[in-house]
Amino acid sequence: MAVGRGVIRRPGCALAVGALRWGMAIPPRTSDSGIADLSFAHLQWVVSIDSQSDELSDAIPTTEGQRTLAAALAGFYEDLGATVEQDAFANVLAWLPGRGVLAAGRPVALAVHLDTARGTQAVPRLHVVKAWDGSRIPYPKNPMIQVDSAHYPALAAWVGHDIIHGEGDFPFGLDDKLGLTHCMTLAKLLAAHPEVPHPPLVLVARPDEEVGRHAAVVALAKLFAERGVAYGYTVDGILPFEVNVENFNAAGTSVTFSEPAPGPTPDGALWVAHVGGVNTHGATAAAEGHRAAPRLVAEWRALVAPEDAVFTGFVSDALRDCDAVVHVRVREGAAERVTAALNAVMAPHLPRGASFTFALAISGDVADSGAASVGADDANVEPMLRWLSEFYASNPGFPLGCEDSAGREGYSHPYRARTTESGLRLDIRIRDFDPQQLAVRVEHVRALAGAREFSAVDQYVNMGPRLAGRPELVDIARSAAADVGVPVLIAPIRGGTGVDPFLDEDIPIANLGTGYFAPESEKELTSKQLLVAHAKWLFAMVQRLQ
Repeated sequence: MAVGRGVIRRPGCALAVGALRWGMAIPPRTSDSGIADLSFAHLQWVVSIDSQSDELSDAIPTTEGQRTLAAALAGFYEDLGATVEQDAFANVLAWLPGRGVLAAGRPVALAVHLDTARGTQAVPRLHVVKAWDGSRIPYPKNPMIQVDSAHYPALAAWVGHDIIHGEGDFPFGLDDKLGLTHCMTLAKLLAAHPEVPHPPLVLVARPDEEVGRHAAVVALAKLFAERGVAYGYTVDGILPFEVNVENFNAAGTSVTFSEPAPGPTPDGALWVAHVGGVNTHGATAAAEGHRAAPRLVAEWRALVAPEDAVFTGFVSDALRDCDAVVHVRVREGAAERVTAALNAVMAPHLPRGASFTFALAISGDVADSGAASVGADDANVEPMLRWLSEFYASNPGFPLGCEDSAGREGYSHPYRARTTESGLRLDIRIRDFDPQQLAVRVEHVRALAGAREFSAVDQYVNMGPRLAGRPELVDIARSAAADVGVPVLIAPIRGGTGVDPFLDEDIPIANLGTGYFAPESEKELTSKQLLVAHAKWLFAMVQRLQ
């Protein structure tokens, strides 16, 4: 690793368990308004840098934007006096020496990820609705979406907050730039309060968590083991003040539709639909009414009589999996009925961010339709859409789409389709907290695939079994929440946290919430009040680390 300024402090002796039960944590002298201004400035800074990852890239990091953010972050921590290390993967490690009665403890890690999901965009500035009254939030570039406490009851708890949001056309990356913001503010507060005791800390920012590139952190985990890092937390959750010691097991499956070469072009004029789904993270899909284009188009096709139209093209958007361009050969006199069917499917989802257009291609020219990426008529589209209808009607005894799953339920979610050399490939995310049930879900898809090409790849595992013997990870977070006067929530996270390499080195890593709404969606938002409360929560927590 390339080493930054300063000399790295080696870990000292660990404190005995229970040695920190000396009373309330020291609160920051900085005012709440001062913390809010500080955190808001940090957040605006990091979201102005595009650092989305790219699963199609073989490099690590997969995008240069992550290197740009890593370099900027390294300078930020160095200016605060931290000893900073960076490696070829763009991992950033900021080491803060221990202080006071906790100085001799083993190092503890707080980690975030540099990348944001595909489809996020950097924004030069964020918008604030002061003392929000629960009415529609005015997203400047998306007047269609209705984000208010009536459509989203969970937001009732946010009424009165100063709401921070983006433009409304794309997500701007609160996952995980909000976690990064909290760590930056924590570092600033610790620098301004030298009297506050804490063990040695390492603040970590890693690349490519969104695309599951564990290679970026395998060496990092081994380094932590060598340096005596005792345990840590990722700051990458969603809900305010949540603590996660369980996550999904995950697999990725696909079914490829490869029909015989198409015959003559189907009868009918070429029409093109742009179907925009309701874009959310799978973790919050039920509450936010997620819909992906494969399901929407399958429902549309089911309402269209075969004599009225043939679906001949489907390709998911390269940046938003929930969107797609669809080609339909509409027979003479049927356009009104086919359009009415699309309206019927899409109308319930429009207030949550869905959108669509459906128009005759100019002169029947694919290029003129703005949908050249779909290519020529594809005989695989109709079989795929029929299969999707069979899939959702299969009633296997457990929820299927992520939008139908909540709490401890898993899901089997067809989320995108793309043309490959083998045919039209439908990708399906499989998630479940129970590894045996995950296997049942994989077999359910395999059975429905029949003789078609099927693939399945394991992706990550539940951290729960390996954290079951470490209750102090929850106890510390709960005690710090009591210091600050906020309600901690102990819940599994309906996603992954990318900590497998650390657990393999016997370094337990739990996950902490960051406090926002609508992850990976154009609707995403947080509040200045939550920025303050989470900064104070982390500030109290580092004083209780054992």
